[in-house]
Amino acid sequence: MNADRFRALVSGVLIVGVVAAATLVALGLAAALLVGWGGSLSGAAGDGRAATAFADMGANLAALRPVGFAQLGLVVLLATPVARVGASVLAFTLEGDRLYAAVTLAVLLILLTSIFLLH
Repeated sequence: MNADRFRALVSGVLIVGVVAAATLVALGLAAALLVGWGGSLSGAAGDGRAATAFADMGANLAALRPVGFAQLGLVVLLATPVARVGASVLAFTLEGDRLYAAVTLAVLLILLTSIFLLH
């Protein structure tokens, strides 16, 4: 993998992540203007839970609640830099640069540890 392909891969990951996140948040906002944050596009009753309860994101998405789309957009936005570091690990590995692959893998492990294990 040459430098141009590496840059294209990394920029592609960032562009897709940011566009997907912005689209989901905008969709959630537009839907909220129609039915309110606690409402549902499917007509399901609102549950009255806080918009910060990300544990309910799956249920909110299944019920087509605007808050679920906005939450998913935020999760995608937060996952974008992690995906970028993962793409860099892959690119450095394919390039055969073991030192940079190892350092970038260490950064990825630190990121994932801080997300999933530290509260």
